[in-house]
Amino acid sequence: MATNTPDTAHPNSAASGLTERQSNRIPGYKVFEATKALPEDQMLAVRWLHGHYYDSGKSLAEIGTLISYDAGNVSKIFHGKYEGDIAAVTKAIERYRRLHEERAAIAKAPYIKTGLYRDIEECCQAALTYQKLVFIYGESQVGKSAALREYAREHNHGETVYVEMPVGGSISHFLAALAEKLRMSTQQRGDVLQLNIHRCLGPNNLLIVDEASRALQARTYGGSSLKTMDFIRSLHDNTGCGVVLCGTNVFREQMADRQLGKFLNQFNRRCLIRRQLPDVPARADLNAFARHYGLEPAAGDAYALQKSVVTQHGLGVWLTILTAANRKASKEGKPMTWDHVTKAHAFLRRMEMPAEQEAA
Repeated sequence: MATNTPDTAHPNSAASGLTERQSNRIPGYKVFEATKALPEDQMLAVRWLHGHYYDSGKSLAEIGTLISYDAGNVSKIFHGKYEGDIAAVTKAIERYRRLHEERAAIAKAPYIKTGLYRDIEECCQAALTYQKLVFIYGESQVGKSAALREYAREHNHGETVYVEMPVGGSISHFLAALAEKLRMSTQQRGDVLQLNIHRCLGPNNLLIVDEASRALQARTYGGSSLKTMDFIRSLHDNTGCGVVLCGTNVFREQMADRQLGKFLNQFNRRCLIRRQLPDVPARADLNAFARHYGLEPAAGDAYALQKSVVTQHGLGVWLTILTAANRKASKEGKPMTWDHVTKAHAFLRRMEMPAEQEAA
């Protein structure tokens, strides 16, 4: 009996457990096609509402209650068959969306927009505006993924699709991951899934593929993962969507691989921007994180600590230390100081020590 490999396995094998709910819901490609002739503000509003309906698990009736329309009319709106005042529907959706986002912001920690975020935002906007490929490279733990997710969150009204390349980079797993992001069931044959994914994207869309190096890591096992890269290229060519491929510096080296030169040349010739990010966060960005916690820019021993952590461990570890310091200061009922940061770092380092070494 044949065994499934990452490329022959059914896409369901990579699904996240949502397929049973998804199978009974209006898929994204139908809403995309039903709305593409609408004015942009109406198109984006309806697509945002569909995304909210699909992701939240709410019924059509529950969604209708939120915007003061019944389930039947919501279904007609999603299918492009509503004969009423679509401009009034758009206003109702926007009112609810503002309320929803205000409530969400209360529970969500604020994202600090640094210079790195602005660089990545500029690259994303260029890919969308000029309908080209953009490559973003950078060391691990400099804030690439967080910035891309924030950009996608701010442009989540049907314009931007963020997907992380699955481990292994196989075409079946990538199709499943992307299908979920596009709000459609993964309970489809691979060829049908590819077709429906194409139907979900167009010139007004930006596709962000994070951890892109995973699509090239398995090439030594027969080159099967090149199918994933070829599919991404076909999406760009056939739909006119902008594409951002982001990865570590390993991805930059992979894209310059001479053994794959003929294949990768198809990508490289379509690339508008190759943005190399700095290996460590800029001083101005680190100062912005400090200000967020009410701290002056690091100086003296605090600066040495900051430099050491971000150089050796990356931004993620540094932000964890700042968060731990802030929690400690809050428990004490005191303003956060650099002394809290130093103590938080020391506490976390002690946790790494063997028990007998700490006792000594």
